[in-house]
Amino acid sequence: MSLRRQPRTPVTAYTRSPERAAGFTLIELAVVLFILTLLLSSLLVPLGTQINQSNINTTQKSLDDVKEALIGFALANGYLPCPDKTSGPTTGPNDTPNDGAEDVAGGLCVTQEGNVPWSTLGVGSADVWGNRLRYRVVPAFAQRPPGATFSLSSSANLRLCTTAACTTTLTSSAPNGAPAVILSHGKNGLGAINSVTGAANPAPSSADELENTNSDTTFVSRAATDIGAGAGEFDDIVAWLSTNILLNRMVAAGKLP
Repeated sequence: MSLRRQPRTPVTAYTRSPERAAGFTLIELAVVLFILTLLLSSLLVPLGTQINQSNINTTQKSLDDVKEALIGFALANGYLPCPDKTSGPTTGPNDTPNDGAEDVAGGLCVTQEGNVPWSTLGVGSADVWGNRLRYRVVPAFAQRPPGATFSLSSSANLRLCTTAACTTTLTSSAPNGAPAVILSHGKNGLGAINSVTGAANPAPSSADELENTNSDTTFVSRAATDIGAGAGEFDDIVAWLSTNILLNRMVAAGKLP
């Protein structure tokens, strides 16, 4: 009786055992997931940076719009608007906190610093992070009848510095300081008024951000720095009116002298 050899299955580089044919091994899956994680990480970091820069640019545009609205208001009325106060009781038709209307009593501002009066100016009410824009004005530039409105000889004393210590200034001193300053408290929102609740956010901890919340005549404008930086955290975005530009626009429009 002859014995027949059974045909042998060809062995190739692509032959898999039944176990391997069922799918990837755990090690292969782990390697794939690791590679995908690296790829996603490399994409998400630049994307986050782009989104943050876009938010900054949008907020800067909002501040520029407010500046133009302030000048337009002055051209129409002969004075700058008063701030909208952020707290306190309502004592009259022009004295309600966080309503977007300037707060005035007897021709004078109820407060020198508060929210941008967005309703009065017809501008946006908040920055992209949902917080009110802060606004401070020199009283002489916001006074209106029965008092005297500002003139070519009016003195502006708001100053912009690169640090709270103000070793370097960005504006001239009085009488040619800034008549008005507007700012966003940035992404961290520290020191701002929340546009939804009307409540104050937690206070900042860095000296430069604190300088922009202490209701004095000095403000800080500089490059942003993160928590842990030697100069401290700072992400405020600051803009201001130039006295010379404001007066020039008023003269050109025939509103001064």
